[in-house]
Amino acid sequence: MKVTTKLGYGVGQLSDGVKQAAFNTFLFFYYNQVLGLSASLAGAAALIALLIDAITDPMVGQWSDRIRSRFGRRHPFMVAAIIPFGIAIALLFAPPAGLDQTGLFLWMGGFAIAVRIALTLFFVPHLSLGAELSEGYHARTSLIGYRVLFTYAGILVVSVLGFTVFFPATAVYANGLLNAESYPSFGIFCAVLGMMAMLWSVLSTRQFIPKLRRPSDDQVNTTSGALFAVVNVFKTLKQQSFRVLFTSSLYFNALVGTIQTLLIYLGTYIFGFSPEYMGILSLSLVVGILFASTVAQALSRRFDKKMAAAICVSAGAVLAVSPTILFLFGVLQTMGDGSKLLFIFTVNGLSQALFIGFVILLDSMLTDTIDEHYLESGRREEGLFFAARAFATKASYGLGAFIAGIALDIISFPKGIDPSEVPIEAVWALAWFAGPVIMVLFIGTTLITNQYALDAETHKEISDKIKAREANS
Repeated sequence: MKVTTKLGYGVGQLSDGVKQAAFNTFLFFYYNQVLGLSASLAGAAALIALLIDAITDPMVGQWSDRIRSRFGRRHPFMVAAIIPFGIAIALLFAPPAGLDQTGLFLWMGGFAIAVRIALTLFFVPHLSLGAELSEGYHARTSLIGYRVLFTYAGILVVSVLGFTVFFPATAVYANGLLNAESYPSFGIFCAVLGMMAMLWSVLSTRQFIPKLRRPSDDQVNTTSGALFAVVNVFKTLKQQSFRVLFTSSLYFNALVGTIQTLLIYLGTYIFGFSPEYMGILSLSLVVGILFASTVAQALSRRFDKKMAAAICVSAGAVLAVSPTILFLFGVLQTMGDGSKLLFIFTVNGLSQALFIGFVILLDSMLTDTIDEHYLESGRREEGLFFAARAFATKASYGLGAFIAGIALDIISFPKGIDPSEVPIEAVWALAWFAGPVIMVLFIGTTLITNQYALDAETHKEISDKIKAREANS
């Protein structure tokens, strides 16, 4: 497959990176610290939006598996997502002035749901398209690497420009993140960037529409509603290989989402960084983007995908929480601002490379389980499987923000005050939760991933059987 094809396909996931950065880094902080919405209510709004996703993801996945049109199965949905996504994310960061707690909760929840539904229309079919474009065991890892890298490129662009361009210090706000007037223009920026990425991917992959698989007659003739679509997702969990990957992804993304939601709190109140320093720290993601795919492919060829994934997530977790743990031991406080930034930049970049590598490997394993399902059932249902995968990924904000919100309210973390005025007890409580507690919880991801049983040899046998069956038919 040509590099230009991989780039054209992968760039579509930039839109998901835009959403992830906007939601995981800025949205919760904006509604909680700037607008004054209760942390628990902000977390609840995110969780409700996630529950809506639990229905819309399988609906779109199943629908795109079964539709027949001259534009293919995936592209009609991808096109339909572009404009609604832009409108919804722009309005999410521009609530009317004067809303009370109920109004803020409804505005945040309503437009978070709208963004998620619009992104689902693009995200799930786009994931499924990747499984159709490439079928080789290691070739898939390469293609998925492009997709995942563009996801994190979107996170990088939005994070860096968000901190350094949209939230500068002013005469009134020493910390620009507390300036409510900066957020609407930030929302418009996210809208334009996400829409451009979606459109580029659609135009770059439309040439493959005639070559893509068409649904079987029994798939097209099957009708089902939302409930049936959700039931079908639960049916995919009967497959042991997929059940392991789904559980691992859900658990991993919830923990990563918790870290990402709290990162702006850690940077502001524990590390003592300005928005400009936070922008520089965001550039550590470049390390992850540059090395993740290489690390994932090298480890998977040396140890196979399961062991490679376990190595990535275990080492990544230790590195991710190490600055907070060093703060608890008093080591971080002895560093100057420059040394502290360099240290956190380095360990954060390495942890990002390993975490992104884990995601690449998990997605590559998922495409292998789809082949296993096809051999057993005779159905190509990439959309259904990737709908479940999309739900697990989106849980990174929904469950993560909910967990973070509950934690912030339990420790009574104050809202809307200068970082220097936050009680030290609240700062230490935040550090304990974001450091040792999160690190222990990450052990679960490794234990779950180790239950995966589909290796390269088994997948080759599956592929050979599929080719033989298709040749005979």
